[in-house]
Amino acid sequence: MAQFKVKLGSGEGEITERVVHGTSLQSVKSHYTNEGYFVFSVKPQYDLGGFGLRRKIPARRFILFNREFRGLLKAGLPVLESIDILLRRMKKSNLRDLLEQIREKITKGVSLSEAFASFSDLIPRYYPALLSAGEQSGNLVEVLERFIVQEERLRRTRKKFMQSLTYPAILLLAAMGALYIMLTRAMPEFASMYENSNEALPWSTQMVVTFSEWINAYFTTFSVAGLVVVIAAVVASQTEKGIITLENLLRRLPLIGTLWTLQNQNIFARTLRLLLNGGVPLTQAIGILSNAIPSRALAIQLKSVQADVESGNKFQEALEEHTFLGDSVGEMVRVGEETGTLEEMLDYLADNGEEQAEDMLEMISNLIAPVVLLFVGLLIAFLVLAMYLPMFNSYELMGR
Repeated sequence: MAQFKVKLGSGEGEITERVVHGTSLQSVKSHYTNEGYFVFSVKPQYDLGGFGLRRKIPARRFILFNREFRGLLKAGLPVLESIDILLRRMKKSNLRDLLEQIREKITKGVSLSEAFASFSDLIPRYYPALLSAGEQSGNLVEVLERFIVQEERLRRTRKKFMQSLTYPAILLLAAMGALYIMLTRAMPEFASMYENSNEALPWSTQMVVTFSEWINAYFTTFSVAGLVVVIAAVVASQTEKGIITLENLLRRLPLIGTLWTLQNQNIFARTLRLLLNGGVPLTQAIGILSNAIPSRALAIQLKSVQADVESGNKFQEALEEHTFLGDSVGEMVRVGEETGTLEEMLDYLADNGEEQAEDMLEMISNLIAPVVLLFVGLLIAFLVLAMYLPMFNSYELMGR
């Protein structure tokens, strides 16, 4: 659904503006006209931060909302009153716009889970199913608490991942910039100076001069080719087949691929455990998980797993046959199924995967960054030495 900004007038003369979602401009206008409002204007709402698309609620903000929401419910306040209190305290944001529409749906008799299900592309996709399980069991507060713990863990893992890769990435970018300047600006100056000399250049200097000439001759070609590759990757990521191809390539990268697989394993185990603990049946939980997990390749594989389980096959066998999660995941699931401790085994899988990911991230921080720094330092030192070596040789000959 698209996003629209609506200016409305009520029968009491109150004028309000809302950001709403609808299939078309006309459908939004008809909806509010039928509700008894006078519609002054309906305009498409473009979000520059999301390149014109609906932007997801930031994880940290959504966690904070759920923590406050849980606190109000635990204090005994009804759902609608709790949302009203939160709205009064909340500044204008996409979360506030969302809650205003959630409130409107609830006042019309829609349940909390059904209201959030209308906006599943803005929030974690499994969230409405958790709310539904909490509503049916009467444990909404407990379900929200589990959701908060789960999302906090996932957010911390993502943050560590980004922090661990940021420093090496900055080093590489800085090094590439320095090398580009040296090869395309400094080295040609030295090369033109050495052309007037009758002396043979050292092999290192000749190699760097040749590489510099090659870079200057083909840099534009390679830049355009790189841009085409990036655009092709972006276009491919808009299609399901393209996303799966890119994910399969990512999964084969050293370190990054392992971390990516571990992250998906953690999300799979923790989310499934949360759904099962909330009272959602296994087959339904797998279906919800297939729509919630970030990896499209794994999402499609989980749909096959769901079909197999619905046909009477064992969960463990379906996982091992259809997914890239590996035999260790299937083995833990098998033990859980046979002993009736599936939720505990899923917890173990998530904790173990998280520990492995943290160890790898720590290794990246403690080892990869210094190695990159050392490599870059040696490379720049080699280039500088190659540029000045003919001068040193000339001074040495003059000294004789």
